Amino acid sequence: MTQTALSVRVYLERVARRSPKFVMDVALEFPPGPTVVFGPSGAGKSTLLDCIAGLLKPERGKIVAAGETLFDQGAGVDIRPQHRHIGYVFQSLALFPHLTVQHNVMYGLANLPLEQKNQRAAEILSAFRIESLRRRKPFELSGGEQQRVALARALVTQPHILLLDEPMTGLDDELKEAITQDLLVWNADQGIPILYVTHDKEETAALGGRMIHLKDGRVVSG
Repeated sequence: MTQTALSVRVYLERVARRSPKFVMDVALEFPPGPTVVFGPSGAGKSTLLDCIAGLLKPERGKIVAAGETLFDQGAGVDIRPQHRHIGYVFQSLALFPHLTVQHNVMYGLANLPLEQKNQRAAEILSAFRIESLRRRKPFELSGGEQQRVALARALVTQPHILLLDEPMTGLDDELKEAITQDLLVWNADQGIPILYVTHDKEETAALGGRMIHLKDGRVVSG
């Protein structure tokens, strides 16, 4: 069933990332569907995603997702990352090496009954064409298969937003296109905002949708 359309409104400024202080000042709205966050290294792409996810705390600003305030410095609101209903796939993928594919995917469903865990895992494994790999461990998988597992793990929790931080680095163009198409098919039904960070123009073209160009913590276009 298609979810209610969601959007994300973000206003951040003066984010302390490292020394010297990195300043980010953006006001953005992300509709359902893919938005590519594009720009050179150091532009603030990952910083933006980390603030939305709650991994970095802005000094000032406000983040609102699906009508819920996740962060508001003025009102003293700062929802913990695990309660923000956000899926996040990092460039490293961060799969648990000691767990099977199925247990990696089920990791975020700890509070559900076993029957529901198994059903959700089966559905998302099928959607990303990795159901036959469920008993394997990450070291037994190709790069493309690991990427599909990471996406499945992020999406099995039914997040309100999906954040992708250069997740397909090192994959060839054919694999990138195949995985991207499966993701877009999945989201045609779910209708959540997908923020996809990259500096690769070919990935940008494959995803379609809107593009935000960042440079030095500012929006250049988009």
